[in-house]
Amino acid sequence: MRADEVVQVLQYYRHDLMNHLQIVQGYLSMKKVDKAEAKLKETLDYYNEERKLMSLNAPMFMLWLLQFNSMFHNWRITYHIHTECKDLRTIDRQLTEQSKHIINALRQALDDTQLVEVNLELNEIPNPLQIEIRLFIEGEDRLKLNREKLNLSNVVDMDEKSSGICCVFSIPCH
Repeated sequence: MRADEVVQVLQYYRHDLMNHLQIVQGYLSMKKVDKAEAKLKETLDYYNEERKLMSLNAPMFMLWLLQFNSMFHNWRITYHIHTECKDLRTIDRQLTEQSKHIINALRQALDDTQLVEVNLELNEIPNPLQIEIRLFIEGEDRLKLNREKLNLSNVVDMDEKSSGICCVFSIPCH
C-alpha cells in the first residue's frame, strides 16, 4: 500500500470516528441522554466488531472492508465477525478476491442510483474447519437476480429471502 493510500484510509477512519463522537456530543448538549447512550453503545459495538476483524490476521480482507463505504458512492456495508482470534493469513487473498468478485457482479446487475445495503457475516464452520461468508443484500427488487445472471454459479450459493438475497461461499482453512 502506498503512503497516500494509507493516509486516505486514516483520514476516512478519523472522519468516521469524529462523526460518531459528534453525534453523541450533540445528543448530550440537547440533554437527550438516552439517545446519547444508545449512539455510544452502537459505536462501541461497531468498534468491537472491528477489533474482531483485525484479530483475523487477514490484512487484505480487513482493508477492503474498512475502505468499502468510502469506495462506493451508493453502497454501504456492515459486518459481523462470528469467530475470534483466527489466523486467516493463508486464505486472506482468496477471501478478499471472492468477496470483491461477488460485490462487483452485484454492482453491475443492480441499479447504481439506489442505496444498496450489504450485511456481511463471517462465520466459522467446524469439521472440516471452514470460513463462511454470507453477503445479504436488502431489497425486494434484488430477488430477480440469480446465479447465472450474475455469473456466480461456480462461486456461491444464493438464498432468496422475502426481503432480499443472500450470497454464501466458504473457504477451507489449512
